[in-house]
Amino acid sequence: MKRYVNKKHLQHIGTMSCLISNEFCQMPIQVHHLLKPFDGIKGMGRKANDKNVIPLCLFHHTELHRMGSEYKFSKKYFNEETRLKETAQQLWLRSPYYE
Repeated sequence: MKRYVNKKHLQHIGTMSCLISNEFCQMPIQVHHLLKPFDGIKGMGRKANDKNVIPLCLFHHTELHRMGSEYKFSKKYFNEETRLKETAQQLWLRSPYYE
């Protein structure tokens, strides 16, 4: 199965503010591909497709990967385990590059 790619959507997400937006946020924004995607599959050594992305600053992107769990990261900042997945889906559906 071929991975879905949409560079315009990635660029669009990269123009947004950090999803967390607190005093630790640093520029530039990085586009994080979900470890647990809402659409498609993520295989060993493969990142999620380009529908499954959120904007994070360098600080929060690094923190998420150090935690090793989007669920823990989401619980810490939103008190909900699935917020990142839901946000990525909403961003995709509202994207001017939605196909």
